Amino acid sequence: MGLKSNGTNGFKAFMRTTVRGAFRSYDSLQEVRDAVLKRTVVDPEGGEEVTPIDVDVPPPLGERQRTVAFLDGNVLMMTVPEAVGEVREFANIVYKQVRDALTAAHVVIVAFDEPAHMTKAKKEEQARRDAARRARTVSCSVDMAPCPLQDGFTRAELLHLSDVHLLKPNRPCRMRLYDEVMKMVFDRVANVMEQWTANGHDAGVLILDGAEIRGCDRPLNEPRDVTMVGTDPEITAKFARSHPIGEGDIKLIALENRLRELITTEPESYARYTLAITSTIDTDTFVVMLLDVAKRRVNPFAGTLHSVFCMREAATKRERESDPAARASYLGCDVALLEANVQQHLWSECTGATPSPEKLLSSMLAFSSAAAICGCDFTHDGLKGSRFDHFYEALPKFIASEPSALATFNTALASEPVVAQGATQGLYRLCVRASAHMADKPRYKRQAQSVSEVSDTLLKRSVWATSYWAQQEHEATPEWGFLPVFAATSMSG
Repeated sequence: MGLKSNGTNGFKAFMRTTVRGAFRSYDSLQEVRDAVLKRTVVDPEGGEEVTPIDVDVPPPLGERQRTVAFLDGNVLMMTVPEAVGEVREFANIVYKQVRDALTAAHVVIVAFDEPAHMTKAKKEEQARRDAARRARTVSCSVDMAPCPLQDGFTRAELLHLSDVHLLKPNRPCRMRLYDEVMKMVFDRVANVMEQWTANGHDAGVLILDGAEIRGCDRPLNEPRDVTMVGTDPEITAKFARSHPIGEGDIKLIALENRLRELITTEPESYARYTLAITSTIDTDTFVVMLLDVAKRRVNPFAGTLHSVFCMREAATKRERESDPAARASYLGCDVALLEANVQQHLWSECTGATPSPEKLLSSMLAFSSAAAICGCDFTHDGLKGSRFDHFYEALPKFIASEPSALATFNTALASEPVVAQGATQGLYRLCVRASAHMADKPRYKRQAQSVSEVSDTLLKRSVWATSYWAQQEHEATPEWGFLPVFAATSMSG
């Protein structure tokens, strides 16, 4: 999910190699927090570092009360191993991850997709994935059907099911499963927090954004009610929004910006929060957060909030072979540091005065459009022959030599589609520049020609993706190069 992965030339791998100083691996979110806030946790008796624990005891105070964590709920569900099929054990694994996050942060918000409000472009991508999954599914008799329950299944039916993973290919059943799991997790966390509070501890806050808290109690004929719910109604209400957001990735940055607003407008209650940790595995979160850094430079918030993007990475086969107890880790990215290093590269061919915040935003929009056109959920495999590292290498000369084309990228933030599509002019010029750069490389003549022959459809879809990542969502219409949902599309060429 997210940006196209292409080995060492894919976006994530290339950024990690190119800007090494912005990345670091951690064993837990608590370790991320302590590293950022320059705090060493020491056992007063043994003098050894304290590690996160799974038992239901109050988490340590201190830097935790300065931290807020935003978790991708879909990722939490995806990390449950296929071997764990019983719903109670499934929920227990999710609970432990939420519990670890509450050890690290005072406020934890778990965000889920809201299918009813998903952009048509995302629905098209989901339809494409579902079609590919069905093509790989072996046909079988009715008594061996892949989905053993129907949407509207009861809690009793779910508890008797030996493998709940069989429900996941069916989207309605998957959502009902996830809702019930989060109900189990939320109820358990709430009970533990009551005990902490009764014993005089600050229990913290857990908020669910996009889950239906009734779980299996929701009647089949009633729509999902995904009103934000939390263990602290007052704080939960502060994060509530007036308009729905369909995709969890966009929710995560919207939640972080809401925290920044609260720090600005209600500093007496929220200025204590100085660290925001966003945890997901979707690589398009990189560009979402990088664009947000550039936007905040133009329209800054008051207060100081450090932002870290963490990607949970499972232990490799080699690590498990050498240590059977090897656990997943987190790849942490200092988003502001990554953005600063990327900007330094983008403007490396320019001389003279430091670029204005508006120009720095233009260059980040160009950078993000390059990532989109090389392949993402909305452009599929991307432009035939393109590689993100080639575009990255070509960007400095483009920025230095074509200021007018660069300026067009700012139109991607316009609310009117006809204005926003003006950014396709700049993206086309960037493709021409990348093509010329590739033509100078051995064995890339044919790919260079393909990049120079980019289609209007792909230019529009790439700009649409950039606008979407920048939180300016346009309807995914044919004017943007999108076909009706469930139609097969090919974006290469």
